Amino acid sequence: MTNKFMRIIGAGALSISLITGVASAVSANDNTASKEGDKVINITPFAIQQSVLNWDLTNNTVADPHTSWTVQIGYPNINMYLKNTGSNSFRVEVKHNTKGTVIFNETIAADGIGRNYINNDSNPLVPSGTYTVTVYGGTAVPKGTVVLKASDTPW
Repeated sequence: MTNKFMRIIGAGALSISLITGVASAVSANDNTASKEGDKVINITPFAIQQSVLNWDLTNNTVADPHTSWTVQIGYPNINMYLKNTGSNSFRVEVKHNTKGTVIFNETIAADGIGRNYINNDSNPLVPSGTYTVTVYGGTAVPKGTVVLKASDTPW
């Protein structure tokens, strides 16, 4: 009889300790969740990481505007989109500031519909760093759009 009584007390104590252990584990997770907050993290498979320059030339008053743009390490896939809304052609040159490498030297005709030029790190290679983007308008003020995108994924 004493043996049965001890088994019942032992089983009861084991049950209580299991319940206490589960309860403390749940409360530990609650504390962790409350410290981190309710953040939603969106992970998109095959997401393109990119650096973008979107340059609107409609209000420029100089015939030779230029700006800088940076290509990060690991982003050698460059897409340049040009659209000319003016009455004269213009030329866009994208040149590395330190190495002097010209990765684009393209001319778009007057009233030219948008064109894409792509360099997926082949001839010439696209070194990381700062580039100067220069628009040459010749005798007229260039009007249109220049968009440059550097990506870690080929276009």
